[in-house]
Amino acid sequence: MQNVNDEIIKNIDNKTQDRRVWMSLGFDELQTMEIIRGIENGIDVSLYCTPDFNAAQMKSLRIGVEEGLDVSRFADPEYDNMQIDELKEAERIGIDLDEVCNPKFSHSVMREIRLAKKYNFDMTRYARKGYSGEVLRQLRLARKEDIDLTFFVEDNYDEYQLNEIRLGIHSCVDITQYLLHEYTGEQMEQIRLGLENGVDVSYYTMIGFSSGQMHQIRLGLEEGIDVSSYADPFIDAVAMKQARHRLSDKWDDDKQTLDELQSQEILMGLSSGVDVSLYADPRYTYKEMETIRLALERGSNLDGLLKYSVG
Repeated sequence: MQNVNDEIIKNIDNKTQDRRVWMSLGFDELQTMEIIRGIENGIDVSLYCTPDFNAAQMKSLRIGVEEGLDVSRFADPEYDNMQIDELKEAERIGIDLDEVCNPKFSHSVMREIRLAKKYNFDMTRYARKGYSGEVLRQLRLARKEDIDLTFFVEDNYDEYQLNEIRLGIHSCVDITQYLLHEYTGEQMEQIRLGLENGVDVSYYTMIGFSSGQMHQIRLGLEEGIDVSSYADPFIDAVAMKQARHRLSDKWDDDKQTLDELQSQEILMGLSSGVDVSLYADPRYTYKEMETIRLALERGSNLDGLLKYSVG
């Protein structure tokens, strides 16, 4: 091992650009490319010239050195390339690296600590407690709006719930109506939207309604119809949507007919727990329904897939 290290040092000193030499010393092709590129650009590659760094880490460090940044503090294989990029940004704007230089902090945590500095908000105590970057983001956005989410963070609401609590406080609704930990962020959203629109959310705040069911009850209330006939947790969201349309004169029995393949896509969506009300519309072909269902199951972006209103 010592002989290999000596050879690496010798080739750094000699500014070797022969890729075969570097690969013979244990570097793969991508690592070799980063070493040679650094040598070509006239920088000191010794900061990252070790097989312990992968190519992505090498590239992040190389670019930092070429930019004139002092990357020595975080030229450590414990930091992945995204963490290194965040630490470089902290270095650029003059943040005390003692606050962010911790390999246990994910890149998203580092980012939130950095961005919170704009509001003179020290996020490090939350980071040291192990809160995720997504939770820290909610704290930062709340501080920007002069909202204190500290209690809710320490009470272990997740980032999606915190988002809804923050939005509810911002819009001055009674957030106590949806502060149950049992509610998901999506369920909280439906209650918050109902409160913002002035409807009686007690129709759907009972534990047992899915967010899709809550959505259909909320829309019915906003349309001014009597939702009592379908505000039942044992009625699925698709059936609720059909009932709501009938009650609001939106239903046309000649046009709103699902064929067998479309019905199968809705049943598959119900089985996998996605909000099938987003695509339970006979105007979609079964193939379009399948595409939307799979995107929902993967948690993918639905941009361009939803051609018809979910109303």
